[in-house]
Amino acid sequence: MSVAEFPATFAPTATTPTTTAAAAYRPRRTHLDRAAQGAVAGSVAAVPPITALHLSATDPIEPSGWTISDYVVSLPHGTLLFALTTGALAVGASALAHGLGSVPETRGIRVLLQIWAAALVIAAVFPTNLRGTPQNLSSNIHLYAGAVVFAALPIAAWRLARWLRRTTGRAGGPTQRPSRRPAVVLSAAALLAGGLSAALIANRLPGVVGLPDLMLPPGILQRVAGAAQIALLTMSAIALLRSGRRPADAVMSR
Repeated sequence: MSVAEFPATFAPTATTPTTTAAAAYRPRRTHLDRAAQGAVAGSVAAVPPITALHLSATDPIEPSGWTISDYVVSLPHGTLLFALTTGALAVGASALAHGLGSVPETRGIRVLLQIWAAALVIAAVFPTNLRGTPQNLSSNIHLYAGAVVFAALPIAAWRLARWLRRTTGRAGGPTQRPSRRPAVVLSAAALLAGGLSAALIANRLPGVVGLPDLMLPPGILQRVAGAAQIALLTMSAIALLRSGRRPADAVMSR
């Protein structure tokens, strides 16, 4: 019998450790992978409706001083388009939270993602008031829900990045260790998004207590911060996919 005819189990034992180590790090499609891919899909699906909302703007509306919420209540189909965007993001965040459900030490991250998703839905259900009209219950609920939206996700992403840095690369053999670069990139993105959100909230806070708003253009600032939120959800999911972490690995690293 030739060498080529021997079963794989009769291969020289010297190669067994290397083969075992490589198999331990071979990518596997898991529930967490599918959840992360769902989060990416939700982020992508959120872009066309909000883009269509801005493309339907008319001359009296200008993006520097008018927030996205002002567009929503002032333009035809604005409420529907905004609901499609927030709904897609909420579904993506919920999918990611669900995927992390079997992963140890991620309860705080899951709670923040679920809070963010709920705040998105509330902001869509309770629109703001038309410009030039008095604030009402719906606009106040919308205001506070929006503040939660901009505050919750950067914190969740920051905590996720810390968890990835803490756990990635602990389990397994010396070869083909997962990279910690996704966690570093996610940390930087969370800090950037958090800074934009803090500036947006600080810009609006004086008006809430009856003082003049700050001088930052609210419309531009909100749009940049909103784009950062969509990107941050995408980057959180991609960081999980590229880090090579698996629920079983996280259990072994405890």
